[in-house]
Amino acid sequence: MGVLLLKSDFEIESILRESKTDVVTLLIPESTLLRYREEKRRMLPKRIPTLLKIYGKYLTSTKRLGKKAGKTMYQPSLGTEKMKRMNVRMNTGAWALLGTLAQTHGVSRCYLFNYLLWLDEIGVGDSIVNMMNEGAPTFHRNYRYILHLDLLNNRIIRTLECDPAYCFSVLDYRDWFDS
Repeated sequence: MGVLLLKSDFEIESILRESKTDVVTLLIPESTLLRYREEKRRMLPKRIPTLLKIYGKYLTSTKRLGKKAGKTMYQPSLGTEKMKRMNVRMNTGAWALLGTLAQTHGVSRCYLFNYLLWLDEIGVGDSIVNMMNEGAPTFHRNYRYILHLDLLNNRIIRTLECDPAYCFSVLDYRDWFDS
């Protein structure tokens, strides 16, 4: 009888705050774009770091957008509505945090970006920014996204753990997410 050894603790590790930015592509519904003037349309994807500063803690503590842990929800196709591709240069940190929050909510990055635009459009940021961020940093120190597959009990769970979990000490976050 032989022994089969499998190594499963492989990781991908890289620098989060790189000195360069990468070009990323977002899909935005045409109806969303038409609500903005031409000069603001081009700037929408560049607002991601700012939107994350405003809504980051809110997204960690709100009900998840997706319904099933085993599926990723994408933007709804409204029949004839077209999605427009927008390219933007973004630093790795903002893209990674957007992805982490999107995965936790069970949605795509594009879906979450459009959700952030909607929150901002209806004025949610005005009502929560002081309460969520007054005297404390906008972001937690650490984020852990966990996709837990419990095969014996037939369960799948998406979890976001943040440090600190409840109280915040003040850290210097100046320009961390600015490109």
